[in-house]
Amino acid sequence: MKKILFTLGLILALSCNVLYAAEVGKDKVISEIGSLVNAQKYQIALTKCNAALQKYPQEAFLYYWRGSIENSTGNKQAALADLNKSITFDEKNSKAYILRGIIKSELGDNEGAMVDINKAIEIDPNDSAAYSMRACIKLDMGEFDSANEDLDMANKLMNSKQEEK
Repeated sequence: MKKILFTLGLILALSCNVLYAAEVGKDKVISEIGSLVNAQKYQIALTKCNAALQKYPQEAFLYYWRGSIENSTGNKQAALADLNKSITFDEKNSKAYILRGIIKSELGDNEGAMVDINKAIEIDPNDSAAYSMRACIKLDMGEFDSANEDLDMANKLMNSKQEEK
């Protein structure tokens, strides 16, 4: 009986280590892809992202990054499809809503863009980028006073982050 319990305990411990290693590996890949996107190495990032999605097909951040790559390379419809998937897998990812809102705005869907940006602000009311983007959309719609309010809020949030450092 002791051997069985020991073996079960060992199997459980090894399983936890494998799961932990998989999470660390996934996080590392996501970080690498983000760094490649930020360095504008889109083709390399896309290749890594597609490979990672084969291994982690329900990882929201991989769809977010692929959407970002597709947007940066001009494939707006593919970007929207990936951001929709990202949001499906993680409806609390405010960054996915912001990027989807930006793309919708660029495609002339200011109403849809406002819905996404407002959702991002609902999720993270301290995200200065969301207020800045909403201000841009409002300017596009001719809502100048309201846009100024959002710009003031974005500046206030950015200043408070600077003071925290």
